[in-house]
Amino acid sequence: MSDFLPTRTPLPHLGEDLIWRILVKADPKTVGRCRTVSRAWNFKLCTPTFVKENYKENKERNKSVIIGIGYPPSDQNSLWFIRAFVDDGRQVQFNVPMDINQFGFYAVIGSDHGNICLRILMGGLNSSYAFGFLQDTVEYRILHIWKKSFSQKTLSWSLYTSFERCWTQSGTFDTNAQKIGPKYVVNDGIFYWIGWQRPNFTQPESIIMFNLLQKMFHEATIPSQVPSDYNGLTHFNDGVGFVSYHNVGFTRQVLIWQLKSDWDHNLQWDKMVRVSGFGIPYTPTLFVGKDILSVMEARSGHRGSNDDTEGTDVIISRLKYMEEKRENMVHRTWQEHVNVKTITLHHEGLFMV
Repeated sequence: MSDFLPTRTPLPHLGEDLIWRILVKADPKTVGRCRTVSRAWNFKLCTPTFVKENYKENKERNKSVIIGIGYPPSDQNSLWFIRAFVDDGRQVQFNVPMDINQFGFYAVIGSDHGNICLRILMGGLNSSYAFGFLQDTVEYRILHIWKKSFSQKTLSWSLYTSFERCWTQSGTFDTNAQKIGPKYVVNDGIFYWIGWQRPNFTQPESIIMFNLLQKMFHEATIPSQVPSDYNGLTHFNDGVGFVSYHNVGFTRQVLIWQLKSDWDHNLQWDKMVRVSGFGIPYTPTLFVGKDILSVMEARSGHRGSNDDTEGTDVIISRLKYMEEKRENMVHRTWQEHVNVKTITLHHEGLFMV
């Protein structure tokens, strides 16, 4: 043991600007622990500006997908969830806040700025909902849209705001689309849906948008040159991408169009990526960076003398389309007939209230 006493060295003073720059880049769990240091730190680390900047620094880290699984035929009702990280396929538990009975279901409405909006219904009918934050604020809003019939031209809507904590506004919007797709994308405070036309709702008609700040709808016609064998919306290049897939002779081709809206005019369609030689399944698909994440279902049946069983394999796969490689991330099996209901891309962030 040394006979010399340890020397105390004063730590250098760190200015508030430097502490801000350090903590803005810290992961959300570390920031959450730092909030308990003092009331002053808790106040500074809960401001809307800090929460937004921290999300921007962390949204490309620890990205995950949440897959909702349930019984047919409904489009959104989920009883189970799979959550898997995009980088390595690692699965983590997705906890829900309460138990439901045999007549209830869950539905992930959406995820925005690190927060997940989950709908819980104890029986009843499905409706279309969307969830998102106002740009550069900590206020979120939930939009409910519905039509009484496919032939009706009027779309009805109501809006929930987190600051008022109630459904405060409602209205109608005239649209050429007969059916609004259940899947949407939220970007910079604007919701995007695909509007469909009969027969069989295989032909996309328009892109329908709702501005959360202005509380207004807008509809833009999909150009005729956009292929229509398969169509979907996804996040792409920090914006909104329209995915189209079709067969060109004996060649399969996927196109990604970047959608840019100035709100006062029709959408601008910029062709960004063309990939030939592979197809994507007619199930939910996401573009994440330079990879395509897709979910596939496979049925397997076993018919015995006394027992008829049917199983469903659910596979989450990553397609590296620049390298033309496909790899499976997650493989789960249900010993019954189930369907994939939703696929939601989730970025980690601080809780915004």
